[in-house]
Amino acid sequence: MKLLEYLRSVLMRSSRAFVWSATVCGLLVLFGFFAAIGYDFYRSTLLMNEQAAANVATLTQQTIARDIELYDLSLQSVLEGVNDPDILYQEPGLRQKILFDRSATAPGLGALVMLNAEGTITLDSQGYPPREGNFADREYFKIQRDAVRDIGLYVSKPFQARLQENIWTVSVSRRISRPDGSFGGIVSGTIRISYFERLFNKVSMGNGDRIVLLMDDGTLVARTAGLKSEIGANWQSRPIFTHMTGKTRGTFTSDESLDGVSRLYAFHRVDHLPLIVAVGVSTDKILAPWWFKMSVLAAILAIMAASVVGLVWMLEGELRRRAAAEKAAEELARTDGLTQLANRRWFDEELSRKWAAAVRDRRPMSLLMIDVDQFKPFNDSYGHQAGDRALAAIAGIIDSAVRRPDDLAARYGGEEFAVLLPDTDRHGALQIAETIREGARNLLIEHTRNEHKIVTVSVGVATAFPRPGAVQATALVRDADAALYRAKEAGRDTVCVSNVMPADFEWQVSRAS
Repeated sequence: MKLLEYLRSVLMRSSRAFVWSATVCGLLVLFGFFAAIGYDFYRSTLLMNEQAAANVATLTQQTIARDIELYDLSLQSVLEGVNDPDILYQEPGLRQKILFDRSATAPGLGALVMLNAEGTITLDSQGYPPREGNFADREYFKIQRDAVRDIGLYVSKPFQARLQENIWTVSVSRRISRPDGSFGGIVSGTIRISYFERLFNKVSMGNGDRIVLLMDDGTLVARTAGLKSEIGANWQSRPIFTHMTGKTRGTFTSDESLDGVSRLYAFHRVDHLPLIVAVGVSTDKILAPWWFKMSVLAAILAIMAASVVGLVWMLEGELRRRAAAEKAAEELARTDGLTQLANRRWFDEELSRKWAAAVRDRRPMSLLMIDVDQFKPFNDSYGHQAGDRALAAIAGIIDSAVRRPDDLAARYGGEEFAVLLPDTDRHGALQIAETIREGARNLLIEHTRNEHKIVTVSVGVATAFPRPGAVQATALVRDADAALYRAKEAGRDTVCVSNVMPADFEWQVSRAS
């Protein structure tokens, strides 16, 4: 108890700002330590999963590259046989076995065929005689035919096989060149899309994880949890593909996938082929352990922080309640409850104080008197609640126009407002008055009994140059009131200047068009 009494006495003697500053600094140090631990664990979690996803992408692309290399060996075997007269003129059954014996060892490889220069099947790994068909319209045939030189192995875009109905495949093909270098046809093999899907499904993936195989032009070849209708779609304009353009490998995080799931992606180009493997792991799954640990640490931190704050709050309570009561009394004495501007009492006090300062510093002082036009008819037509809302809205316009710390906006009484502008000449006061008038018009509050059909304000402007022994501050209020009366007489929605101003300050009355 003695310790508590001692601490209470210390706090009572200390400033509230110091007590809370010290408390906040201590908590910030604690929060900083927590944030450093959390960020370090967050980075290590992401790096570990980036590496895991990159390993999956690398292994998958290696498997695809290896199998396509086997397919290519089968194609080259057929190509070598076609160019060997001793093999080409063998008995059909023996020739078939010699040309296509390697194709049986390639997993996922469909039929191998040889197409002549017109695109017609002349040799078929499925048997002899070859099946009938012409494939001169296929993209892979046209590419090989129209190439000015041998382009080597070509991997086509996905297509539906004709010889095997409704089966999605891609073609791997090589060109047959005649002795004179002219185009003599192609040797082509098909790879079923289901081969890639089975390969992807062998990888243990979560519900939100994905493996995607794309061509380097953005064409979708295969993906886990994908629909057949998606095969062949172009992803070139999708944000995910833009991260992979022009790169051999890499990682990135994106929440712009088709299903809206945020994922960490690792991608790897398939050897020297126009294919890219991308592995996407759900960030929710990755960060689930991190969130759990952070939740536990946050709970501990919250308990510690609450304990510290509670102790300080308890010991500082008396000072806090006293300060709150003083502040509430001060605000109540100074502020108008409806508009949250200064009230008349505070305005009168500030007018006297700032007038004395202007006399001392020999600085000008300006005053705006603002009145809501036809406010009583507005209340009669729309009700007092609507009137209160209109006053509050106009008060907001006035408050936003008065920006300097020494300026003061007040509710002078009823629908009348006053703006005190120390160290402001007539030109500056007129600019602020115009801003307020235009702002009130721009509220577009309906007022059918106003000639302008909206709520408007009239503004009277007066400027004085206080000197010792000269007129008092009440004269400034009188002049601004007189200018306001002239603005009303001039048709309202108007800014008018006091007539007692020097001639070089004359200003033409403005009215909204």
